[in-house]
Amino acid sequence: MSRQQISNHYTRLLRLWPVDRLRPAERQFQRLLEHRIQHSPASGIDESKEVNAAYLLLDNTASRQFPLSERLMKPQSDPQHYEALAREIEEVPDRTFWGRLKKRLGGMVRMK
Repeated sequence: MSRQQISNHYTRLLRLWPVDRLRPAERQFQRLLEHRIQHSPASGIDESKEVNAAYLLLDNTASRQFPLSERLMKPQSDPQHYEALAREIEEVPDRTFWGRLKKRLGGMVRMK
């Protein structure tokens, strides 16, 4: 691929890549893509492989090709574990100080 094609692919990936709300801005994958667009060397073969790998990650190709079994995703010891984990990851960035304190105190005391 030519340098212009590689740059166009990096720009498209930059536009499509989701923002990770848990990671600091300077550690985002978008920063790496921006750097690649501006300072990338002319080694087309390696960059082609990187672009292809990024597209595969973006499309979740591996998770569709090798889906996790229901038994693995819902262990007998705690069937709701991964659903609760995903919900927690979604809630964390928007949680206030008081919400974090409440969650911490709630984790210390468990009532059943």
